[in-house]
Amino acid sequence: MSSENELRCSFCGRLKPETQILVAGLDAHICEKCISQANNIVEEETTKIDSSEFSIELKPPKTIKAFLDEYVIGQETAKKSFKCSSL
Repeated sequence: MSSENELRCSFCGRLKPETQILVAGLDAHICEKCISQANNIVEEETTKIDSSEFSIELKPPKTIKAFLDEYVIGQETAKKSFKCSSL
């Protein structure tokens, strides 16, 4: 079995004595610098997804009703009182 000094980060290869923290997984280890770098990548990618995926343009109620009038016949009460439960 390998000694503690032979343990190394599976990502960058630094030996345990060269790290402050070496987190052990089932078959791999990761040091604090690689954790920090991975966290930065996740935050950056998450920010990109959030800003582009969920941008919506809110229209005033009169504009929405005018749009519905073009495609929906009748149902005036529904057009005026529609509430979105997901907002």
